[in-house]
Amino acid sequence: MVIDAKAIAAFRVLPESQLDEEAFDDFPVWSEHYDFDEIEEIVGWGLDREHVLGLFDANSPGSEHCVYTLLQSNPFPPRMRIFIRATISAADGRILKGRVMNEDAFCLEIFYGGERYIFSRHPMLESGNQAKERLLLKALGPDARVFPVRYETGFCHADGAAIAGSFMYGTKQA
Repeated sequence: MVIDAKAIAAFRVLPESQLDEEAFDDFPVWSEHYDFDEIEEIVGWGLDREHVLGLFDANSPGSEHCVYTLLQSNPFPPRMRIFIRATISAADGRILKGRVMNEDAFCLEIFYGGERYIFSRHPMLESGNQAKERLLLKALGPDARVFPVRYETGFCHADGAAIAGSFMYGTKQA
């Protein structure tokens, strides 16, 4: 795969805790560095191995994983976790910024007012999801309705289908 010089120049690495709204404003797709074998693909994009490994080390404090700009898309390479910028349409029609995790949007994060609100489809996280929703609704105002949401990413699955859909926390489908 040929990656253009502009994309290579935009390559960044951050501690995962810094993967916020500003990071997604700068670049739309990030991957968690999880598997050492990923370096072979990254070097194949035209990046220097030692430089990238140094960035990984510098941005992985303690047991925290780092994330990096994913320069390959449509389709994405196989990864443990890919974070994709999303435009989110709330149930009340307002448009919000956020991101989804992986092509199946197992998790969805909404950015609002400098805060991050993360929701998961996992049914065991229902009470945490509800608490986050209450905080988000309080921030949005008294008439706000958020869920279920629709999300769009502008990216595609390997089969060409858009990475877009409905999301309702605690469920496989909205």
